[in-house]
Amino acid sequence: MKDSVCPILQVVTPISSCKLIEETCERKFALHFDYCTTASVDFVFLDEATFSSIIRHPDLTVTSEERVLNAILMWGMKAKELCGWEEMDELIIKLTPELVFEERLQSVNYLLPFVRFPLLPHALLKKMENSCLNRQIPIFDNLVKEAVIFIESGLAVPGSNQSVRFQHRRSSFKELQYICDGDSNGVLYFAGTSYGEHPWVNPVLAKRINITASSPISRYTDPKALASRTYQGLSFAGPRMEDGHNCTWWMVDIGQDHQLMCNYYTLRMDGSRAYIRYWNFQGSMDGKSWTNLRVHENDQTMCKHGQFASWAVIGPNALRPFRFFRVVLTGPTADAANSWNFCICFLELYGYFH
Repeated sequence: MKDSVCPILQVVTPISSCKLIEETCERKFALHFDYCTTASVDFVFLDEATFSSIIRHPDLTVTSEERVLNAILMWGMKAKELCGWEEMDELIIKLTPELVFEERLQSVNYLLPFVRFPLLPHALLKKMENSCLNRQIPIFDNLVKEAVIFIESGLAVPGSNQSVRFQHRRSSFKELQYICDGDSNGVLYFAGTSYGEHPWVNPVLAKRINITASSPISRYTDPKALASRTYQGLSFAGPRMEDGHNCTWWMVDIGQDHQLMCNYYTLRMDGSRAYIRYWNFQGSMDGKSWTNLRVHENDQTMCKHGQFASWAVIGPNALRPFRFFRVVLTGPTADAANSWNFCICFLELYGYFH
């Protein structure tokens, strides 16, 4: 659905009887703004009214206000390929804003105040202060100065709309950044602290996180062990038949009220020799239809008992929010005797959490 939002909007916007479809698509775009503005540049073909409605939508969900800025500038210049504000700044050095944005310059000036500049990092704002965009576009200059004053003094500029521009979006994502293997920055750990409110307890026992396996719960197939942060000598999900094939997986449900744009994940081997070589890391909104976030083919990373290993999730799918995540074997492990046991004793997820 997200991939078809822009083409649908281009078709239905001129048709008055399709208002409900238009509003549904605009909300879908707003909820998945990062993905819709980085998977392709189709959004630059939206008309001003439609794009403005999306930028102003109360459900606009982004990982960074910089992405909103980039999207506005790309739309304004009818970009033919993805680019950021710094690439556009280089264009402004050679050309005037009037030549870069043409008839959309007035619209860009109108839309820029919807970027919540005070939420950008101070170092990034100082970089913007020295940009050609800042010198050539007065509204950009005013917004950057306003944000710098706010951050440096903690005071809003008199007359500014503090109720909106100086506050986080209600649908903002919290960044849970991977630092190192086994750190305390991931989603499962965060859930174990009641999302930052209390000392850590196992999130499975606290019913904040639900972990299931392809085989029934047993002494060595214990979902809470994967969130316990304690080494287990033997911890595995066993195979079961699905559509006539062996299928082995561990699945994490972060809860019906939560979503994650996952950009990193960590696994830890148990004490067995069933080192994983072929598996997929997947995401889903319903636990039934799965999207591959990372595919591992003959991955030789795991080679020691109790070893941690982490992998990045890259590309457009790293910007798609999911509720369910799973690791699923797609080929045999290194242990011929347990070739379809998925042997891990720890799993952690990172990214932008909502």
